[in-house]
Amino acid sequence: MKDSEEIRREKIFARMRSICRVIRTCFFIAMVIAATSWFFLLISAAAERQALGEMLPNVVVYISAYGILVVLVLWNLTLIFQEVVKGRPPFSEIQADRLRAIAIVSIAYVVLELLISFGFAFEPDPALGFGVAVNNGVDVPTLNLNIGMLVFSAIMYSLSAIFRYAALLQQLSDETV
Repeated sequence: MKDSEEIRREKIFARMRSICRVIRTCFFIAMVIAATSWFFLLISAAAERQALGEMLPNVVVYISAYGILVVLVLWNLTLIFQEVVKGRPPFSEIQADRLRAIAIVSIAYVVLELLISFGFAFEPDPALGFGVAVNNGVDVPTLNLNIGMLVFSAIMYSLSAIFRYAALLQQLSDETV
């Protein structure tokens, strides 16, 4: 027979799994919406450039890379919450690897924006809803450093180290008992 503390703990775990299921579903829906939007954006940008007779591979490369990086981050976030939904321990080497992957993808996004910003900046185009303008109309090269994404990457990397340390402590605790 289970004591009241064990029953209370099981209820808390069940509630936590249901909350993680909702979060996982939200990330999955966001990933599907991002992937679909990215695909249509990529097709319409290529079609616009083809129709105008302009071939700007930088636009297609930027849109492609951006879409892939966003989908990878959202997919890894979905997998992180999937582990908890399945009842697996949240502090594990696998989770630490996923958080590190998010950090690496985020820093890749910062580098992509930095490289693209030397000559191009993403700007709205009233005719199609998006487009690329050279240097925002400024006649000197500009540099765009996305500090927010850089901080996000640092936080994700720090979390991966914390999760890895917690997984090792859990393993040590399990071996001691």
